[in-house]
This record gives sequence, structure tokens and C-alpha cells, in this order.
Amino acid sequence: MPLAFLPTPLEFAENLTKKLNGPKIYFKRDDCTGLAFGGNKTRKLEYIMYDVLKNKTDVVITIGGLQSNWARQTAAAAKKLGLDVILILNGEKPNYFQGNLLLDHILGCNIIFKPYTDEEEQMEEAGQTPITGETAKKIRKDGKIPYVIPLGGVTPLGNLGYINAIQELKKQSEEININIDHIVSAVGTGGTCSGIELGLRLFDMNTKHYGISISRHIKPKNLEIADLCNRTIDELKFNCKKFTPGDIEINYDYIGEGYAIPTKDCIEAINITAQTEGIILDPVYSGKAMAGLIDLIKKKKYKKEETVVFLHTGGQTGNFSYNNFFK
Repeated sequence: MPLAFLPTPLEFAENLTKKLNGPKIYFKRDDCTGLAFGGNKTRKLEYIMYDVLKNKTDVVITIGGLQSNWARQTAAAAKKLGLDVILILNGEKPNYFQGNLLLDHILGCNIIFKPYTDEEEQMEEAGQTPITGETAKKIRKDGKIPYVIPLGGVTPLGNLGYINAIQELKKQSEEININIDHIVSAVGTGGTCSGIELGLRLFDMNTKHYGISISRHIKPKNLEIADLCNRTIDELKFNCKKFTPGDIEINYDYIGEGYAIPTKDCIEAINITAQTEGIILDPVYSGKAMAGLIDLIKKKKYKKEETVVFLHTGGQTGNFSYNNFFK
């Protein structure tokens, strides 16, 4: 179900590369996918929303944080396809709406504010529904057909979005005659990383993926990502080698106090990227990932002759709800 502006640009960050005196840095601009300010989740929704329509759904239900990029893009996709949407957002209702939450309101979502635990969130990611299930039951009693989408679109079907992105990236790199040595991305739910890993293996690219976690997890994320990769291989009948947790490399050094709490280095990375390239990152995902990349370059993890692609996952609208961090 076409929803995104594709292919997204692959942009050489010449000024940032010079400033850091490290490898050649390119941005894969998945902040430019177009749907309600864009972002990486739109790629997943292209495949998930096809299934939503196939099931003759009336109402889409999903969950996320108060400033969830996933919730905002899901809401926009649902509205574009003429569907109602219920967002269950983790937290109390704020006195005023800003950032992604304001956009959710403008999109006409039914927003339920409900604090939930990390354990409940983990279950939702796994396809269990301790939070969304109750809402779905009520919808069914009203004679409507709900469709619950797991947090972040973490499903084998959603994985097709970033398998497709890697095929797109491979073609772009061939067109400009570069070899991509590394892809660096933020890691939240792990769904995007799973699609990247699968894409690299399916399209036989000699590229290493390095994930930088933006939050703490109950289980090591490499276990979950490897499992999702293998479930996707089984369900979609891909002909490729299965994954082990050791195949997945995740860094946990740049989380700070926790999810959605920007670090000082995160804010600095947002400022540096904006002031060298005119590219705006976000304070929850790409800002922390860029802070990690900058530090790793300083620590000589990457050779100067290498090429690193930084996946810009979007979320810039979230900056407006973090204005106090930029003083």
C-alpha cells in the first residue's frame, strides 16, 4: 500500500565528515518519507496497512509513548486510508499538547492516556495484548472490526519495509559508485534493525550494521532482533541462513537516564548536525544515535577511508516538546 515518498535521498554529509575528521558520512534520509512529517515507520506501514485493509478493518489500534513517532505515522496512514484510529499512549494527559501529540490531536485520533509498565510494553511488542486487547474487545462489542498493530510495527510483515530500504540503498550506492562499509541506526523496538539485518543478508551486501540503543530493555535486544529475523524467514519463506544473537551488534553506552530523556551529548549532536549540514535530528532516537556515532568516530572505531551511512529515522517534530533542553 504505497504511503511513502521513495526512494528517500542518500546525502553525503561533507561538512560533518570534515568536522569529525573520520570516515565519509552519508545520511539515508528516511525523515523524508512524507507521511505526516515522515519517518522510518512509514516504510513498515506500507505493508502492514495492506493487511489492515485486507481484513476489512474499521478501527486501527496501537500504542506508544506520549511523543511516539510510530503513533503519529500510524494515525496518518489510517486516516489516509479512511480508517478510525485509537492511540493508547503511555502516560498521563498533559496540560497542553505539543510535538507529535499535537499532531495526533490534529489528525483526529481517539487518544487514550494510560500509563503502562515495561513488562506490558514487552508483551505488546511480542504480539500479546495486555493493553490493546481490552480496547479491541470493546470495539468488537460495538460491532466493529479492530486491527491491533504491535508497538513499532514489529512484525514479519513490517520487516518488509526495511528489507525494501536496503535494496533501495544498494541501488543508490551502486549508482554513485560507493561501497557502504557500515550502517549506523538507533535501536528502539528493534523492528527497523531486524529489517536492515535481513536486507543485508538477502541482498548479499558486504556491509555491517551497528545499532545504538536509545533505551534499556528487559531482554538483550540482540536476542529479540535475531528472533524476529528468524520468524520473518520462516513466515515469509525466505531462502537465507538463520540468525544467531551473536550476529546482531547493539551498543548500550549512550542511553543516559532512559527512554525519551535526552543526554547532553544528544543535544550537542543535534546542534552539530544542524549547524554543519542543515539536517535536524530528534531528541529521542536519531540524536542519541548520532551522539554515539560521533563518540565512536573520536574513538577511532571507523577508518578514515571507510563509508558510514547514518539512518535518519525522522521524529524532528519531537524537538518542540523538548525546548527546555536547548536553552
